[in-house]
Order: sequence, then C-alpha cells, then structure tokens
Amino acid sequence: MFLNSLKRKETKSIKVIRDVLAKVDKEKIAVAWTGGKDSTLTLHLIRKMFKGKVPFKVFFNDSTMEFPEVYQFVDRLKKEWQLDLITFKHSRTELEEFKKADWEKQKEMSRLMKVNAINRALKKHKFKAFIVSIRWDEHESRSKEAYLAEKKDHLRVHPILHFSEKDVWKYTKQEKIPYVSLYDEGYRSLGEMPFTQKAKKGGGERSGREHDKEKIMARLRALGYW
Repeated sequence: MFLNSLKRKETKSIKVIRDVLAKVDKEKIAVAWTGGKDSTLTLHLIRKMFKGKVPFKVFFNDSTMEFPEVYQFVDRLKKEWQLDLITFKHSRTELEEFKKADWEKQKEMSRLMKVNAINRALKKHKFKAFIVSIRWDEHESRSKEAYLAEKKDHLRVHPILHFSEKDVWKYTKQEKIPYVSLYDEGYRSLGEMPFTQKAKKGGGERSGREHDKEKIMARLRALGYW
C-alpha cells in the first residue's frame, strides 16, 4: 500500500482503529504506551478521533528501569491528557533474581520479564484488543506484520505500521505532539535505561538498543512481545 502523504497515513491509522471498534467494545480495548515517540503518536491519533479524549485503558509496562525522563513524561502526560493509566510491572520474584544475576543473565532476563508482564496484564484484565505502536520499517521481524493480528485470546492492533521513523517525527512536529527530551540528545529508540544508548553514528534507528535482543526479536514476539 502506497501512502504518499501524512494526511493519508493519518487517515489509514484512524481507519484501523475504527475497524477494531466495529469488532470490539471500547471497554475491552487497551493501548500500549511506552512513553516513546510512536506510542505517543498513537495516543494523539486516538485523542483526535475522540475530541481530545482517550476512551481506552492505557497500559504502561514499568520495568522499574526506565529513564527518569520517561517516568517524568508519562506522569505529566497522564495528567495533561487525563489518561486512564494502568501500570504493570515485572514480578517481585523476577526482579529479585535479576538483581542477583550477572550482566549477561540480566540481559536475558530483562527480555523475558517484559514478555511475562505483558502476558500477565492481558490475562488479568481480559482485554479483547490490544493497540500496539510498531512500524514496518523499525525491525525486520515487524516488516510483514498485519494491521490486525489474531492472537489466541485477543486481537493485536497495529495502526501506525505504515509510518516511517521520518514520518513519525514530521507528524510529531506538525501536530506539536509532546515527546521525551532524550530524543533531542541523540537517542532514537528508547528501551530500559541499562540496555539503551544513543544511536550509533551512521547506524539505524535501533542501533542504540541491546544487540542480542534485536537478534532474537522474532522469537520474543512469538512469546507475546510487540
């Protein structure tokens, strides 16, 4: 599908969300929000659809290792946009084991803890649709994803697949969408603080992310990661 303007891309994204609303009651829909540029753009689109409101629950996966700037941003926007925010964290047992582990083991555990937290939250709240802000150009494992993907117990919804990284920033600036200050410091993709660096010079969008995780992204997504 060729969408050659931001307006057309916006319209397509909104249509994807409307398609979900035709299938699932809004009380059974949740939006994943990381505080990052992509998921904040998605919240903006939803607010545009609903006259400044987000009528869905908003999920923030708090690993307890996010950047301070991310926590500050999430807290600010929760209040300014009046978000019905559900914060879900890694289990206490997992975090205690994580603290005792060596660096290599911590990297492995951090990936699985996030998957486990997502799956526990979905099971607990019994949502039928989960809106996630991934993009085709972001990672090879996401390059063939569908707008609507059936999972065993819910519908996974991807409304901004067709946006590129450049589109995201152009639209963010055009619409004056707030964003985390870290992006102005050289970060292009935000993950957990211990495993995220500024993007490498000449590298891709996720060049500052934990490399081993990037290599097994498809396997993590099969387990429930977005």
